[in-house]
Amino acid sequence: MNADIIIVLAIVAVAVVFFVTEWVRYDGVALMVLLALAISGVIPMARAIDGFANPAVVTIAAVLVLSGGLYKTGVANLVGAQVLRLAGDSPIRVTALLMLTSGLMSGVMNNTAAVALLVPVVLDISRRLRMRPSRLLIPLSFAALLGGMTTLIGTGPNILLSTVLERMGGGSFGFFSFTPVGAAALAMGILYVVLAGRHFLPDRSTGDDDGGDEIDLGGRYGLATSLLTFRIPAHSALDGRSLVEARLGQALGFDLLAVRRKGRLVRAPERDFVLRTGDVLIVEGRSEALDRLRNWGHLGRRRESEDALERLVKDSTVLAEVEIAETSDLVGSTVRSLDFRNRFQAHVVALRRGAEIWSASFQSLKLEPGDSLLLLGREDQLQQLRHATEFSAIEWTDIGSATEEYELHRWLMRLDIPDGSWLDGQTLEATRLRRAFDLTVLEIQREDDDIALPPASERLRSGDCLIVEGAPACFAVLEALQALVSVNERPSVAELESEDVGFAEVTLAPSSNLVGKTLREVLFRESYGLTLIAIWRGGRAFHANLRIQRMGLAFGDALLVYGQRKKISLLARDPRFLVLHAELHEVFRVDKAPIASLLMVGVILAASLNLLPVYIAALLGALLMVFTGCVKGNEVYTFVEWRVVMLIGGMLALGLAMEDSGTAELIAREVVARAARMGPHVLIASLFLICGLAAQFIPTSAVAVLVAPIALSTASELGLSAPALLMVVAVGSSCAFLSPFGHPVNLLVMGVGGYKVIDYTRVGAPLFLLMMLLVVFFLPIIWPL
Repeated sequence: MNADIIIVLAIVAVAVVFFVTEWVRYDGVALMVLLALAISGVIPMARAIDGFANPAVVTIAAVLVLSGGLYKTGVANLVGAQVLRLAGDSPIRVTALLMLTSGLMSGVMNNTAAVALLVPVVLDISRRLRMRPSRLLIPLSFAALLGGMTTLIGTGPNILLSTVLERMGGGSFGFFSFTPVGAAALAMGILYVVLAGRHFLPDRSTGDDDGGDEIDLGGRYGLATSLLTFRIPAHSALDGRSLVEARLGQALGFDLLAVRRKGRLVRAPERDFVLRTGDVLIVEGRSEALDRLRNWGHLGRRRESEDALERLVKDSTVLAEVEIAETSDLVGSTVRSLDFRNRFQAHVVALRRGAEIWSASFQSLKLEPGDSLLLLGREDQLQQLRHATEFSAIEWTDIGSATEEYELHRWLMRLDIPDGSWLDGQTLEATRLRRAFDLTVLEIQREDDDIALPPASERLRSGDCLIVEGAPACFAVLEALQALVSVNERPSVAELESEDVGFAEVTLAPSSNLVGKTLREVLFRESYGLTLIAIWRGGRAFHANLRIQRMGLAFGDALLVYGQRKKISLLARDPRFLVLHAELHEVFRVDKAPIASLLMVGVILAASLNLLPVYIAALLGALLMVFTGCVKGNEVYTFVEWRVVMLIGGMLALGLAMEDSGTAELIAREVVARAARMGPHVLIASLFLICGLAAQFIPTSAVAVLVAPIALSTASELGLSAPALLMVVAVGSSCAFLSPFGHPVNLLVMGVGGYKVIDYTRVGAPLFLLMMLLVVFFLPIIWPL
């Protein structure tokens, strides 16, 4: 074993760890592999990027554009809907035809796109038949995986293995070379699910057996327990305030869904909706949040005297004015988002912009060049701001002039923490006084000591007197929220929906760039005007507004949103999201449907009759899709999954390194060849297991690239048929049935179906064994060794 083989094996081991743990995104792993191979000298640097010029990369990208053309013109949607209508009311017939449709569509278009297209149709079918979506969606995704085996362009591994075979001088696979084995696999998969597999499918049902949308939402997302109702009592400070000013979301994590006023229900009120005394608020949230706020007790607010700030400015605590520099990176940010107090160890007391002064409620104002900030802090800390590039000037000021100019005493109050308050023992950060109510504690007065500008980690005690800066109206809202009256009635989910307002489930589209981003970062509510109720992930629903706003989105998440249906329709037009209601999908270019169909048939005929190489035929078809208007030019880049392109380009370099270094030959000789001594069936089974088990956690295209050199070396070592062994690799690489992580189609339906990882294993394990038997005993008949 030489040094190159050791390096290659080490790189493979590290790449597998990264693929399985997802510490690094898979396209990033591929590029790291490419760079490691080039820098280590295992392959020449000039050849490291040869993978990006491989015909397989061009073919896959072109097929994705062709799939986009079938989608945008409504061809695939029409075919799927028409075939599924033939199912009638029989659950068994529905399952069989659904799988057949998914499999046939995946043979001529990207299987992820086929599943994304069919999910809304399946949900409509499940509602019509009062079936749980969890009974249909795993069969949908498994059929797409099986259907991808049926043609050359059905899935990435098939295309890659064809180019590998061609590069080795063994010819190439034809368009329908995969069809006999792939069709047998699809037929076996359908029979298995219909006869036995459907009994292993979960039924994510809670609540009554009456079915319908209400039970789906109320049971699956737990709306039955998270819908709360409160009444605004007389003389409440919430009377006359807008929803934004009421701070229901900031303070309590409540999402206001509707307001009942004098017998009339106002659904999905806008943010500027004004509340009135007697309104009944229907919110989604947790009652514990309001119970905790009530347990703060009466804080005993008193107006502070004009010399209150003067008492604060003592010892090393001083006041200073700083001006925002023209080139400051603070421009465009808010005081709240900057976390100014922790970043600069100073508290912003007031803000001046020209002749305008804000001594309260300026936390959400975006800073501009020339703004003056009045800061309260320790002298040594403020001195350091002289050297900060964010500020162009700093001047010290005295209490008298600052108080007179900014009228600071108007915004100071004293709050007394009563005995038994929940605040006793809590940190300032845990109280969220500043974030929820714009009330900032400037000093804690205690019998034993006074703490000026206390840190967020400081714990409060019963009997503390807090000197707080903020608008009196903000404290009035705090007290008004404490005084909300619980109403003993629970509205039904159906009552919250109307012709104009409703719920919708949304998931990330296969090509979405929002993975890893939080809803706060993407400004979901501000951009779409919709309320996010819950996120379904890993078999459970996550509620609580304050929590899910900080959750990074993941592929496979299902989002439950609520709002105006016209806004849900706008969301459906965003290519980053997939709204799971067929009637909300975008308007298709149906007049272009015949052209798109003819172009797809032309590509298939040109490739199958060897009139053109498949990559040329696919590329020509993709260009004609654009020229004929089936696909708009700017849509091309949204259809191509660039992460997959990066993955294939990088991993092809690893395949090349395995061949050139002798790693593939070593593994073939020491591992696979030993299995071959026990007979051809054992050889095929071992090769299938290597691919199939790896495909549960590693992208299927990466598996094909990794194992193909081993299969070719085995064929050369033992004098076997290279096409036959590559066909085993093709089938094994597509058998990602045991976990949701090996292929995007499984992740795509995971959140929508409410699945857990074990659900895939329970349904997929028998199918995996059936595929192994098919490969071991049937494949050699079609492709003799």
